[in-house]
Amino acid sequence: MGVPQKSGASAWTFKDSASRIHLTNSVVRRRNTKKLRWRNLDLTASDLVEVGGARLTSRVRTWVDLAATLSTDDLTAIGDHLVRKPRGMFEGRGAPHATPDQLRQAALRHRGRGALHLRHSLEDIRIGSDSPAETRLRLGVLRAGLPAPALNTAIRDDGIWLGEPDLSWPEWKVCVEHEGPTHLTKQQQEEDIQRTELRNEEGWIEVRTVAKDLRNSCARGVERIATALRRHGWRG
Repeated sequence: MGVPQKSGASAWTFKDSASRIHLTNSVVRRRNTKKLRWRNLDLTASDLVEVGGARLTSRVRTWVDLAATLSTDDLTAIGDHLVRKPRGMFEGRGAPHATPDQLRQAALRHRGRGALHLRHSLEDIRIGSDSPAETRLRLGVLRAGLPAPALNTAIRDDGIWLGEPDLSWPEWKVCVEHEGPTHLTKQQQEEDIQRTELRNEEGWIEVRTVAKDLRNSCARGVERIATALRRHGWRG
């Protein structure tokens, strides 16, 4: 979200947890109010984009600036979103918002607040997660010592198309689908049931997670996934 600026100025906005609006202007010093906070930043041409006549910080630059207020895991979720491969038929774009190298270069240049969080998040950002919930599940799985999953990767078993589960372990025929808001329509629920039945017929275990599984560092979700992996031979 941004606002038009005079020539030579640049600005961006976001709302924090207290619903204050933060504006940045690199030219004129402004007065803060209870609901409006101004900040001064040194921005380069590569940090800026123009949308609808408004000059805004780029997605990558905004990711860097948010490091001052967000946790490492939150920055990882945003990083996953920036580097994910879009689904062109739904999103109208063919390229990701950023490459892992662009995030790395931006994080290594940053010397302000949150620099350490940015660098730590780089270690966990992966191409493939389609939502913050998927990122959280992946991080919970890895921190619990489970094998690293494939992310939204197409699976075929004996030539039968089994879709692209959110997380999967083909070696053990285990996959995870997180039930977010998009799964609540009648049509989607019918498609999900048919897909689950097909996977079961081919010997796969499908773990369907919900919001409750993401609490307490995804403890419940991780335990359910570990149980499924052990049922199919994982010895961890």
